[in-house]
Amino acid sequence: MIVFTKNDLFYTDYQWTIYASDSPKLSGKLDATKFNKNEGFEVLYFINKLIHLWDFTKQESCIKIERILREHLPKSVITQEDTATWVQINWKTISFTENS
Repeated sequence: MIVFTKNDLFYTDYQWTIYASDSPKLSGKLDATKFNKNEGFEVLYFINKLIHLWDFTKQESCIKIERILREHLPKSVITQEDTATWVQINWKTISFTENS
């Protein structure tokens, strides 16, 4: 299983707020906790949670999740749980070329 790290991120302009290690933003299951797609630690946690749940094994899948969050996630989708559902529903309809 791969682990997606800060060095792997496509974007580099995230905020990096320090949270307690047991914060629901960074631990446990994806739930009704609000999700901030501009917060680096939240994005890393979310991506790593999805690749574990969905059994993804490629770095490209992690980048795709990150870019979907940044470029396509509607503002009306605000929780971790709803974000995961939205990404899953829209996974096959969103694609990126290698350099764009």
